[in-house]
Amino acid sequence: MNAAYLERELDEIEKLGVPYFDLEVRQNHEVIFAAERGHGGRGKRFFLFSCTKPITSACSLRLMEEGKLDIDAPVSRYLPAYANAFVLKDGKPCPPDTVMTLRHLFTMSAGLDYNLRSDPIRKAAAQPDADTVSIANAFIESPLSFSPGQRYQYSLCLDTLGAVIEQASGMSLADCMRERFFEPLGMKDTSFKYNESELAQKYVYNAGEYLPDKSENAYILSEKYCSGGAGLVSTARDLALFADALACGGTGVNGARLLRPETVDLMRSDQMPRVLREQNFSCAGGEEFSYALGVHTLVRKLPSTRAPYGVFGWDGAAGAYMMSDTENRLSISFIMHVHNWPSIRPCFHRPLRNAVYTALEG
Repeated sequence: MNAAYLERELDEIEKLGVPYFDLEVRQNHEVIFAAERGHGGRGKRFFLFSCTKPITSACSLRLMEEGKLDIDAPVSRYLPAYANAFVLKDGKPCPPDTVMTLRHLFTMSAGLDYNLRSDPIRKAAAQPDADTVSIANAFIESPLSFSPGQRYQYSLCLDTLGAVIEQASGMSLADCMRERFFEPLGMKDTSFKYNESELAQKYVYNAGEYLPDKSENAYILSEKYCSGGAGLVSTARDLALFADALACGGTGVNGARLLRPETVDLMRSDQMPRVLREQNFSCAGGEEFSYALGVHTLVRKLPSTRAPYGVFGWDGAAGAYMMSDTENRLSISFIMHVHNWPSIRPCFHRPLRNAVYTALEG
C-alpha cells in the first residue's frame, strides 16, 4: 500500500479546517492504515448519528438468520399498532394501498417521515415510561406520506426497525446489539448510553467556521428510547471492527460471527428499482450509489470511481462514515464530529474512498 496517497488526502481534510478526525483502514482483518489528525478527540467517543443505521440493519438480519424475524412480514406482526397505518386521500384517512412490511423499513420506502416534532411523537416522548416501542408506535399516528413501496423517503424507518428488534428478540435494542455484536466483536466503546465527559467536542460548520455545539443528540427522544436510526456513540476503532466484519463475510477479527456471508450479500444488494432511484434517491456518497438494506451500495461507475461494484456503507449527521468491500475484504471507518459537513465540500467522503483504492493500487 502506498500510504502517500492517503496522507495527501488527510492533508487536504486538515486544510479544510476539520478540528479532529480519525481514520482506520483494514484489509483481511489487519489494520493497513490508521491516522488521527487535529485536537479534542483522542480517547473520546462520538455520536454516530445515522451510522447507527447499518448496525440496526445488520442486527435485524441476524434475527432473521435466527428465525425470529421475517423481512417480508407485515410490520404489524411485531408492532400491532402498525395495522392502523393510514394515508390521506382527499383529506380523509384511508388504508394504504399496500401493507407495510419490514422490507419497506429496511429500504426507507414505508411512507414514514422524519418529523420528530409531530404532536404524537412529542406526546409519547413526554410520558414517564416512554420507551423504544411506545414512541415508535406514535410514528404511525400521523398519516403516511405515501403507500408503502411507492418511493424512497429518508425517514424514521430504522427507528421503527429498532422497535421491531425489541419485540422479535424479547430484549431491549441495546441488549440485543451488545449480546450479538458489541461484546463478541470487542466493540467496548459502542453503546446507546454515554456520559457527556466521554464525548468529543461537537461542532457546526457555518460559512467557513467551525462553531462549538452542544453535546446533544436530538434523535434520542427519551431516556429509555434506543434510536435504531441515530442513537449510538462509538469510536473509529469500534466502527472499524464492525465494518471489517462485514467486509470479511460477516466474521470479525477475533473469529466472532456477525452474519453469514450470504446475509452480508443480501444486505448490500440493490433494493431500489432504477426508475425510483433516478426519480428521488440521493445520498452523500455520490450519484454512483443506490439503496440496499439500511446501507447505500455502489451500482454504477463514474470516471473517478475507484471502488468496485457492491461496496456498501453509510454516513452520519456529524460526519461518521463506514464502508465495506467484500471483494477486497477491505473496510474504511472515519470519525469526525461536525454538523453540516456536506457544506464543507461536495461528497465529502468520496475523495477519501478513492484515495484508499489509489493507495492500494500504488
